[in-house]
Amino acid sequence: PVDRLVEVGERDVPIELAAIGNVEAFVSNSVRSQVTGTLVEVAFHEGDVVKQGQLLFQLDRRPFEAALAQAEANLTRDKALLAQAEAQLSRDASNAEYQQLTAERQAQLTQRGIISKDQAEQARAAADATAGTVKADKANIESARAQLVAQDAAVANARVQLGYTTIRSPIDGQTG
Repeated sequence: PVDRLVEVGERDVPIELAAIGNVEAFVSNSVRSQVTGTLVEVAFHEGDVVKQGQLLFQLDRRPFEAALAQAEANLTRDKALLAQAEAQLSRDASNAEYQQLTAERQAQLTQRGIISKDQAEQARAAADATAGTVKADKANIESARAQLVAQDAAVANARVQLGYTTIRSPIDGQTG
């Protein structure tokens, strides 16, 4: 006995198959921090669809900003030290030139018998000492320039480290 009559029609019928299998993403990416820091923001929820370049994580920037400020301050200090060394060289070079001229005059006066040989030798020793000081000043300038290059690299490194505190999605995809 048929309890119910239904009109015949045509329609889509879902086909369901029960099977065991694995689902694998076309592209998979692991995201890891390049610096150590405190995580202050997670900008997505599990399963969210994200676009390439979208913010995922934010680390605490303050320690890295402080390190950058310190490196920049050291760079400024090293620039000042270089300028100071160059000024010292200029002053000592002028003094060395004066001492050299004095020693030459003293030598001429000694040859004429106007001053003692001892005075001329003292003038020559003073000229030689200031010439040595000029050489030391030149070495200090080279050292200051090398320190400046090193400190400039430290500033660049601190900027890179600060940039690593923001972690963005490398690809379009779904988080999981």
